[in-house]
Amino acid sequence: MDSFTARGVILHSREYKEKDRLVSFLTSDRGLITVLAKGSAKLGSRNAYVSVPFMVCDFVITSSHGFYYLKDGSIVENNSSIMGNLEALTVASHFADCLNDASLQSDNSREAYELAVYAFYCLAQDTAHYRLICAAFNWRLLTILGFTVNYGVAPEDRSQYCVSMSDGRITRADGLGKAAASSPVLNGVSLRLLDYFASCPLNRLFVVKTSDRVTDEVFGFSVQYLSLHFDKEYTVLSVLNDIGGVND
Repeated sequence: MDSFTARGVILHSREYKEKDRLVSFLTSDRGLITVLAKGSAKLGSRNAYVSVPFMVCDFVITSSHGFYYLKDGSIVENNSSIMGNLEALTVASHFADCLNDASLQSDNSREAYELAVYAFYCLAQDTAHYRLICAAFNWRLLTILGFTVNYGVAPEDRSQYCVSMSDGRITRADGLGKAAASSPVLNGVSLRLLDYFASCPLNRLFVVKTSDRVTDEVFGFSVQYLSLHFDKEYTVLSVLNDIGGVND
């Protein structure tokens, strides 16, 4: 059997048969990979760690007849704080679903992998700011996939804008009639923050802080925009509302 090594972020892990697990993880050069971890569900298995999502791990993988099997591995970053915080766990699961749904190709899998590594790590280190971290992740992933535009709002502009969900065009909300009432309305500060999310160095993506009002705007808008362009209803906002997280 052929073998290779890979570093990846565990997105999903599910039971398979009685003692095995199927593990999906994202790598920088191979994209999404699903591996059968035989015996990992047994008590005391050295590969039991693969049952925990959101970790960065090094894997040794064998390939046989078109299937991948886990031979060995080790944890690089466990991001364990995520598992102890309900809001952070909800957002991390959202990240995993989005990455799984993104239809990544070889030309963007590296960017998506690097985004995932930073996103899970920063979420584990700063669980209190999960909404802003989620907004930054959503918008950067959409940018990687080519779904965003640059709004180019002037630094001093604090006007309200109606934002087209389909092509990104913005129109001043002041004085508009009911025809534009269904369009999301964002403040100029929020639009500049989205531009920052789209273009800043990745190691600066999750360090920005802003007001609760702006956080709420970019969080809600990014989830709505993501749902539209991925053609899937992402429920992270409603789930966080249900557990009281948005109003913390």
